[in-house]
Amino acid sequence: MPTWRERADNFCEHGILCLVVALLVIGPLLLGGAHAEFFAVMAGLGVAALLLWVVRLWVAPEPTVFWPPLAWVVVAALGYALVRGHYAVLEYTTLGELLRLGLCGVVFFVVLNNLGHRHTAGWVTGALMAVAAFGAMYAIFQALTRSSQVWHFARAEGYIGRGSGTYICPNHLAGLLEMALPLGLALLFLGRIGHMARIVTGYAVLVMVAGLAATQSRGGWVATALALLVFFAVLLRQRGLRVPALLLLLMLGGAAVWFIAEVRVSSERIRQALGDEQLNDVRLYIWPVATRIWHEHFWWGAGPGHFDPLFRQFRSLHVQARPDRVHNDYLNLLTDYGLVGMIIALFMLGLIAWTILRVWPHVQREGDDFRAQQSNRAAFVLGAGTGVLALLFHAFVDFNFHMPANVVAFTALVALLAGHLRHTPQNFRVPLHLLGRGAVTVAALAVAVVLGHAAARRGLEEHLLRRASDPRTNRDEQFALLQQAHALEPTNPDTHFALGEVLRVTAWEMPPGQQDGVRAAMPWFESVWRLNPYDPFSRLRYGMCLDLLGERESATRHFLRALELDPVGAFTLSHVGWHYIQLEDWANARKYLRRAAEMPGADYTIPNTYLPVVEERLTEQERRTKAK
Repeated sequence: MPTWRERADNFCEHGILCLVVALLVIGPLLLGGAHAEFFAVMAGLGVAALLLWVVRLWVAPEPTVFWPPLAWVVVAALGYALVRGHYAVLEYTTLGELLRLGLCGVVFFVVLNNLGHRHTAGWVTGALMAVAAFGAMYAIFQALTRSSQVWHFARAEGYIGRGSGTYICPNHLAGLLEMALPLGLALLFLGRIGHMARIVTGYAVLVMVAGLAATQSRGGWVATALALLVFFAVLLRQRGLRVPALLLLLMLGGAAVWFIAEVRVSSERIRQALGDEQLNDVRLYIWPVATRIWHEHFWWGAGPGHFDPLFRQFRSLHVQARPDRVHNDYLNLLTDYGLVGMIIALFMLGLIAWTILRVWPHVQREGDDFRAQQSNRAAFVLGAGTGVLALLFHAFVDFNFHMPANVVAFTALVALLAGHLRHTPQNFRVPLHLLGRGAVTVAALAVAVVLGHAAARRGLEEHLLRRASDPRTNRDEQFALLQQAHALEPTNPDTHFALGEVLRVTAWEMPPGQQDGVRAAMPWFESVWRLNPYDPFSRLRYGMCLDLLGERESATRHFLRALELDPVGAFTLSHVGWHYIQLEDWANARKYLRRAAEMPGADYTIPNTYLPVVEERLTEQERRTKAK
């Protein structure tokens, strides 16, 4: 009869499995965890699993820690991120990035040390395939109906006609599907599963293929195709699997050729990808900017998440919107963490490859016939390894590694792959005595407290900010909500800006001579550039406040400073032109308004409104000059 320790240990192990599976399912369903409110839910599940592991350390009869070589590199990567984040300029942005990395670290070590049972990989595989198949069905519905929503959230107009499933961006659904699809294929070829399970798996694979097509993600298609070539190359080396693998490869290849030929006519994106217009991809304007930022911060990078704030200083005039990410995770890594960060990441990828190659011979079954070679372990290693490879391929053109749900799924797969080193002759288990358990417990509790508290605080802050941005919220209530959000996260420069903007707009609407309330807005804008010295818009608003107060000469330096931070931004150029109108410097006003009007894809409201007035005033000046 099992002792109470064994029963408690078994309960905690099953609890951790349930929490990890819930995390892998709930993350994609909640927009991929992109919103802070949803990330807080994911972080809560991760923290709960971490706390159960701590309990296991103290109730297990003989506690150990499984510590393969990859674990050392993960610790080094997390440690470097913490150190680099400590010296970064933007505290709020840095903390958001570190929280995401912290959750990945929690998932890696919890999965590595607690999900070593032979059925565990099956539960993870089933969870990922189920949520991916559901997302694929939803994506097909969105593509067929041209839906503009995910649940009750609106998608960008550019995504209409493309399926994104439970994500906002179709490329991120493609990232999930390209990890889950090889798992399903591997189960069909190598898995020891029943007939009904095989039918369900085959159906899920077909749905995921259709869902991937519905995303119209060119990067997802290419990444999946390259990864599946590796997948089938491995299968073609297995006796008894060569004929079915070759037949399926030919079928998939033929279907892909037919599909591309059909949609080439109807899809603008595919015409761009296969025609001369492919050179107009916005990534080609973003990547050179990221390279310049990296060159200026060559060794250590600009700081976690610092690409977007720095982008305006170096951007091309062809990109007026905020890109958020580099749309290339490797270049984004160089930009944020420099060459040192890239070296650590490459070493990590090398160890992942070594782990898969080391494990593969130990999970295969011997035999010449189709049935004898079936092995769930081999199916998982091949499927997970191929899925991991697909996301790494896709990372060259998108930012799936910044989508919490996808990077958590990637991390769980890598941890389970590393866990298969248990089946090799080398022993990576480290016995934990009292001192070791105490050290691990202290570290785990510290991570749980910081991650849980910070994620919950961010989630509540986003909830307040979302309510404040609702058009139905009146201005007084909006200001009160923003103050509550500021009390939760006083280092968020966007909240400071929003508070100043509410006060500025209120003062702007007052009658002439009753606008002294604008002075209350100015300290908020001033605090923005202290928290984010790369922000040009707080300078613009501060200058506009001075213009409203009649201190126009003093305002000029703030407008020019904004121009230094955003030299080709249409929004900035328009407001600088507006300022020179206040100074009645019509020549400079025309200069900047014309430059703003020349920017492609910009908002031309200010130039179109004021340029005719400026031209008229300049014409009058010329007439007066000639008359004299």
